[in-house]
Amino acid sequence: MSDKSAEPRSSLARPDRPVIKKPDSPPDRILWAARDLFFKEGFARVSTNRLAKEAAVSKSTIYKYFPNMVDVLRAVTAMEAESFEAGTPKHVDSLEELCEALTGFGINIMRFLNRSDIQQFTQLMLEEARAHPDISKQFFDMAYGRTLRLVSDLVNQGLEKGFVNSGSSADELAEQLVGMWEGVPVMRAHMGVVKHPFTDPEAWAEKCVLALFGD
Repeated sequence: MSDKSAEPRSSLARPDRPVIKKPDSPPDRILWAARDLFFKEGFARVSTNRLAKEAAVSKSTIYKYFPNMVDVLRAVTAMEAESFEAGTPKHVDSLEELCEALTGFGINIMRFLNRSDIQQFTQLMLEEARAHPDISKQFFDMAYGRTLRLVSDLVNQGLEKGFVNSGSSADELAEQLVGMWEGVPVMRAHMGVVKHPFTDPEAWAEKCVLALFGD
């Protein structure tokens, strides 16, 4: 790889919990009610009747904006993803910019995964995966797949512009990096060994990026 001396900076990291206003329009009420229900009870246990009651809308209003409950889950997942993707640049022109972007994004992900509500929601989805494999596959693509695509797009720019040299593809490098970021720390949390997977998100995000793209 070229320009290995570049050191990532974490200036792009976002606050632990972004301040998001809750508008009062029907689709927003549906999303925020769904978020609360999914995070507390999981996806499979939430019916359209229950969601309509919690959102103070009719079932027909839900179907006006969301064809089915999977689309509601998709929208909730996208809303959460946008909270930690914010600030991550879409374009990079040097190894230094790539490392900075990836480090900042990694910090955001780890802070996101450290949240108790996210840990609980993920655990609920894991518990439901065996009984609802189709839903779990879609959830994986909505959440983890989205993260992998963002990282892969950034890494691919490095490969195409020549400041990243590797025999691996952008998708393979993205999977390696995300696996390094989450890996064992997240597994410890899922197993109840630790309360929060990451004790120092900033340091761990940077170390992983340096291990893959640095000296």
